[in-house]
Amino acid sequence: MMSSVFLWLLVWGGMFTSIDAVGSESFLRSGMGFLQGIRSLFPLAALFFCLLWILKERPAFPFRRNPLLFWYAYAAVGVLSSLFLSQEPLTAIYWAGNYLAPLMAAWFALERPDPWDAVRALIYSNYAMFALVAVSILPEAFRVGWGNLPRFRQYTLMFGLGQINVNGAGRYALTIIIVHAVRFLLGRSRLRYLLIPAALPFLFLLTQTQSRTALLGLAVASVLFVIMRGSDWRFLFVGPVAVAVVYISGFQWRSHGSMDRLMSLTGREYTWRAGLELIKKSPFLGWGFQADRIMMNSEHMHNSYLHAAIHTGVIGMLLFVAALVSFWGMVARSGILFRAKRFTGERRTLLFESTMIAGFLTARSFFESTAAFYGVDLLLFIPAIACVALAAWTAPGDESPREEAAPACAS
Repeated sequence: MMSSVFLWLLVWGGMFTSIDAVGSESFLRSGMGFLQGIRSLFPLAALFFCLLWILKERPAFPFRRNPLLFWYAYAAVGVLSSLFLSQEPLTAIYWAGNYLAPLMAAWFALERPDPWDAVRALIYSNYAMFALVAVSILPEAFRVGWGNLPRFRQYTLMFGLGQINVNGAGRYALTIIIVHAVRFLLGRSRLRYLLIPAALPFLFLLTQTQSRTALLGLAVASVLFVIMRGSDWRFLFVGPVAVAVVYISGFQWRSHGSMDRLMSLTGREYTWRAGLELIKKSPFLGWGFQADRIMMNSEHMHNSYLHAAIHTGVIGMLLFVAALVSFWGMVARSGILFRAKRFTGERRTLLFESTMIAGFLTARSFFESTAAFYGVDLLLFIPAIACVALAAWTAPGDESPREEAAPACAS
């Protein structure tokens, strides 16, 4: 389990930096500049260790019936595009390697003697990183105050690591709120009531960001929880809170009570048009990873499917769509939404959380580039998918996936 965590933290190590830090003036002149440059290589180190493990152990590829197979295929097309079509092949290959790193680390985790424990370790590593980032920006959020967030506010990260925009901050806050809510509603210990005050700062942060994608994610995650849990009298208290957050933050503050403003794409449509023009010039295989930043003056596509298309063309985009469709198809076929409450203990908790997080990220994919490139969303999504896949083919109370479905989860 510790080896899985080590690899996952290496993958996380490349966040909030890039290979450009190695060539910066501060790389050899300051400790922080050197750290930023070295950190940019951590995901590639994780990928290298995973490749050594594959050469040594020669494990069977475990994803023949698992949605993660399509993410591997999407990444493979991206590697080809990055090598042969990118205008900056070295940069594109670097980001392709970063994209592969969490997929390979997930494979390593699923091959552990107890894949449940290994995937759980990845999930808790994510929670720790999300909590660290969210807590670090809370003081600044409190200084800004209630409902006073400027339109394009950037929150400053700790230790000079950079900044994240309000949508990014909303994603961190919502993930922590999901974890707190699930553990409060499913728990039985009286200590769970301590989760209510612990969640309030992050509820404040979520409301303050006015992030429509995070608020949409809150609605989707809430619906999924109700489906999985069934009726519960505590919804009478939790439900109105969720509705109030969405209404106040999304409609009153963000949109000033205007439906036109609520539905506004805030300039995304212009970026999408520019991206479509580039996709038309290389429709089948795209332009390689990081193509939007390389070819569109550092623009960000703000749509997972167009982002996948500009990276890997129509071929890669269809594989990316297949990944999401196959995941939710697996959820539907296995009936896991209706079987989830029959699981017990920590497995039930993680299954609820992972399903809700996957739902939130899927909804987010239409307006942000969720899992189409190396980023926080990808690192959050992959272990969630692995957890749901393990549970989908497991009978509640069993210790391992059903024999006929084992290749879908772990060998």
